[in-house]
Amino acid sequence: MRWKSRLIAFAAPVATGDYDPVMAWIMIRYSVGNEHDPGDPWGRSELVIRADGSVRLDHHFSRGGGARAWVGCVDAAVLGELLAALDRAGFPAVPPTGPLPPGAALRRLTVEGDGAAREALVSWHRTQSLPGYDEAFGLIDAVIRQLSGDAVPYKAERGPVVHGAAAVEP
Repeated sequence: MRWKSRLIAFAAPVATGDYDPVMAWIMIRYSVGNEHDPGDPWGRSELVIRADGSVRLDHHFSRGGGARAWVGCVDAAVLGELLAALDRAGFPAVPPTGPLPPGAALRRLTVEGDGAAREALVSWHRTQSLPGYDEAFGLIDAVIRQLSGDAVPYKAERGPVVHGAAAVEP
């Protein structure tokens, strides 16, 4: 199944194919990491992106760092960029891979809408070798880093994509 992006007051992906109805997305959920894994330097990030551009990050720091949360906004152009990258990736399909090494971090990306959810699981270290997913996860990493005010220092080579960021209760 392929997703196509379009911009109509906000970005919305459309699934194509005879077996899948058109799906206007409502929410994108992203999760990566494990705060209980001693080999995970960052902990667990849980990001929610809504179609109106509002974003929320709940981060659980590893090594006893506790939990923090932030909210903010991204523009429609950023949402369009993310959806275009997912289209290039062939979301939700992910090319097959061999067994994952112990402790491998998985990026879980879920697009929800119209009572349905589509999900992709991609190994953190495999992301760079997957066109489309590399761009999508690079953008998501930038949102997380900027939303957290660099408290979550994921590698992000992007200019500003978040505005109105504020810390909130987790």
